[in-house]
Amino acid sequence: MFYPNLSFPKIKNRPFFFTNFVQTIDGKTAVSKKGYWPIGSSVDHQILLELRSHADCLIHGKNLAREFGKQTLKSLKKHHPNLPYLIANRDLKKLVSDIYQKGYRKVLVEGGPTLLASFLKEDLLDEIFLTISPKIFGSSKDTLTLVESYLFPPSKIKKFKLISVKKIKDEVFLRYGRSR
Repeated sequence: MFYPNLSFPKIKNRPFFFTNFVQTIDGKTAVSKKGYWPIGSSVDHQILLELRSHADCLIHGKNLAREFGKQTLKSLKKHHPNLPYLIANRDLKKLVSDIYQKGYRKVLVEGGPTLLASFLKEDLLDEIFLTISPKIFGSSKDTLTLVESYLFPPSKIKKFKLISVKKIKDEVFLRYGRSR
């Protein structure tokens, strides 16, 4: 296991939300054209599966679900058949309340970048697991970064602290916790 002693603190009145992303050296998490996926290695994929095993619930945004929903369901059936899979709607506050009432306390938000922006905007994201893949895609209207569709004002920039750094071959695996 990559994170053998992984634990998360309890948050009062809401679940602990964490995310897992892979990005290129130039900060791209997705390209809408074919031929760019997967971004990370098999180690990155194993970490994704490991982090899912620590979650009570998995959330995707509607765009990510549309693109990778079938693949996610197939993976869940094989590796985590009891992990609830939810697709976020526009009412994030209701979603947070609903999943907390259902008893989910550790929630993995796999994205996409617009959903992640919404969680950050509402100060809900507690940790980020980020893989840096040794690739450079460049930039065009077809590329996405970790957070899309929202630019935080200077007074509301989200800050995180580095919890751990691991390196395997040419990939770097970062874990960040929210600075409060």
